[in-house]
Amino acid sequence: MNRRLTNQTTAFSILLITLISQFTTEAKGQRFSIYENQQFQPYEKAIYQPGARFHTSIRNYRVDELKQVVNLDSVLYDGMRIRHDKQSFIRRLFKGHALQWETNAYTIHVNPLFNIEPGKESIEGKSTFVNTRGLYIDGTIGKNIAFYTDFVENQASFPKYIDDYIRLRNVIPGQGRAKRQNYDPKSQVLDFSQATGYVSMDAGQHFNFQLGHGKNFIGDGYRSMLLSDVAYSYPYLKLTTNFGNVKYQMMWSSMTHLEREGSGDTRYPVKYAVIHYLDWNVGKRLSLGLFEAVTWADMDTLGQKRGFDWHYANPFIFFRPVEYSVGSPDNVSLGLNTKWIVAKWLTLYGQLVLDEFKADEMFSGNKWWANKQGFQIGLKTFDLFGIRNLRWQAEFNQARPYLYSYYQPIQNYGHYNQELAHPMGANFREFNTVMNYRYHRWNLRVQAVSAMYGNDTQDINYGHNIFLPNKDRPYDYGHEIGQGIKTRLTVGDISLSFMVNPRNNFNVSAGYRVRRESTDTQELDTKFLWFGIRTSLKNLYYDF
Repeated sequence: MNRRLTNQTTAFSILLITLISQFTTEAKGQRFSIYENQQFQPYEKAIYQPGARFHTSIRNYRVDELKQVVNLDSVLYDGMRIRHDKQSFIRRLFKGHALQWETNAYTIHVNPLFNIEPGKESIEGKSTFVNTRGLYIDGTIGKNIAFYTDFVENQASFPKYIDDYIRLRNVIPGQGRAKRQNYDPKSQVLDFSQATGYVSMDAGQHFNFQLGHGKNFIGDGYRSMLLSDVAYSYPYLKLTTNFGNVKYQMMWSSMTHLEREGSGDTRYPVKYAVIHYLDWNVGKRLSLGLFEAVTWADMDTLGQKRGFDWHYANPFIFFRPVEYSVGSPDNVSLGLNTKWIVAKWLTLYGQLVLDEFKADEMFSGNKWWANKQGFQIGLKTFDLFGIRNLRWQAEFNQARPYLYSYYQPIQNYGHYNQELAHPMGANFREFNTVMNYRYHRWNLRVQAVSAMYGNDTQDINYGHNIFLPNKDRPYDYGHEIGQGIKTRLTVGDISLSFMVNPRNNFNVSAGYRVRRESTDTQELDTKFLWFGIRTSLKNLYYDF
């Protein structure tokens, strides 16, 4: 987004929020949960209960909506007993905020963010580390406005397979660009930082506006085939409406294509994305979600600046008719998310995504290249085998070749050289299972991933890398999942954590990861042991 349009959009959003707040006299609190890390979700069991009617597929969750179905303090501090004076250091360390100010007019909380994580990669004999320092501030102003901001500065040296990924894509998974120590391209020490935040405001009982820079997630699974939090943060404006059993979310965002055209100090190319998602709780157990997204480049193929297309500004429209009416080749995707709460201990969920759809080609059996579909099926259980706080989740994800890609790479469904949906891109099948067991302050996590994908060769695009132009495909028909260089991936991960303070997910953890990536001609094995003292608020994915 160019500087002038960014300033205009920001000024307009702030003015809109200010004007609406003047006429809003009564509204619910609109703070959002800071707990994005899927390893620590103490309230998850409560929101997946029959009759809860919670819109679980739209993350992050609103705190006031969570409080309608669960006592947050009760589940957050389950089994943790600290009996000290309210202002004592021990209480603040184990239960409270580092700094806080609370009055009838406003609340402000300040907490540190850190990660001191040494490790050892046994096969390569490489010592690794992560050194993260930062803080986050959140709070409220009156009844209608809430805010959150964080900043972290990092130095790190990663295991070989992650370092290879960084060298290939020039980006830290989910954390943006990095520079090598002393600008030495051979250095394995990286320096990088990230800042995220939002301002949120309720407009009456049914509307919420959020202006932010961060990530979003749509779905009930560990992965998402629609929109996940895998990629780097991005600026967005969201409008969310909530009418009983229906929640409708509209998001306008700006994405970055991390490839310069030309040399020198030119800016990275920009593209825009608009996403609609409607979630309907049909009854006490079933929910259905309809997804629609469109992406387009700031510059068209003739080099003419297009900017934000106001045809997509209307939040209550379908994208396909608009795309056709303006004669544009924009990238439109459609999707479905569904959830069925079978019992108090079992939930089934799934997703379907369509990037192109021609019924005659889909059912012809010719395996047309533009039959670009993907799906997810999964289940999650709670208190499995009657064991309290034993959670198990399993899911299967699949994507046909060329899903999420486009004729011009800048219009693909990606941001900052990472996928906006599944981290494996396309042309893959994946089975993923995670088990969590919590006992008081202790948390045991075991994960296993088994995947197969068809990698691209140096000269031929077989549909795995969504950042390659799909017009360079080798043929039009006969495309199958796994075509190209057939690659098998297995990941096993186990970790044990001791929760010091659930308020900011301050924990002490240790873990061990085993990874194997193999083709018919080569293998890459990783065995990685690590120890960490950290605050774990956000998801960081290295299981690929």
